[in-house]
Amino acid sequence: MAEPKKIKIVAICGSPHKGNTYDILKMLQQSNAEIDFKILMLSELNLKDCLGCYSCINTGEENCPLKDDRDMIIEEMKDADGTIFASPTYARTISALMKKFVERTSYISHRPIFFGKYATALVTCAGFGADSTSKYLNENFTQSGFHFASSAELMVATKSEIETDNNHRKALNGYEKLINAIKSHKEFEPSLGQLVYFKIFKYISEWNKLKGWADYKFYKDKKNFYYEVKIPFLKNRVAKWIEGREIKKFMANR
Repeated sequence: MAEPKKIKIVAICGSPHKGNTYDILKMLQQSNAEIDFKILMLSELNLKDCLGCYSCINTGEENCPLKDDRDMIIEEMKDADGTIFASPTYARTISALMKKFVERTSYISHRPIFFGKYATALVTCAGFGADSTSKYLNENFTQSGFHFASSAELMVATKSEIETDNNHRKALNGYEKLINAIKSHKEFEPSLGQLVYFKIFKYISEWNKLKGWADYKFYKDKKNFYYEVKIPFLKNRVAKWIEGREIKKFMANR
């Protein structure tokens, strides 16, 4: 009898060194031998600075002039059942390394590919800003299709035994929620924000189809959402109303 397939988790670590954030990830990795858990340290990978040329958004990610480890990281995320986005808090937001990763993969927020995948945000902080850092990760990667099962904001100011124990408990709790969400195989309904986002980008893809033909090609055969799903009538109407308001603003600034 074949062994059951292991759940795969990939952790994207935005710390420039193997310190507090990495230590928490290692603790999670060692907490359950039945999980295939891989840590990708962005500091150890070849990830170049985005040039802002818009090639990935307008004509397709395959036309990006930069050749680095971006696609390898994306493939690891696609192959995994869940992704942990882990970053220290620097100047009240994500680290420069994590921001570089966000920029290199920003085209996915235009053309989401991670629906059906779960994620969690793991943030360490020695002062202020963990909440805003966690919110940024959640909002950015939700736009890529991820469903966030949990988040953990961890204070690493004193490194005391009490603080360490508390951080481990919070991190393990968030990790357990991620694993349980993956095991549930639950089909989740798009949020109002995701629905509005879809409607706006479908409209813009039609409006900008000559220059931004990658988006146009992605959206042209999609009707109500990125994938087939039944959307409640009232939610769809509200989303349509918000879309009209936002499109009016957009066109007024052209």
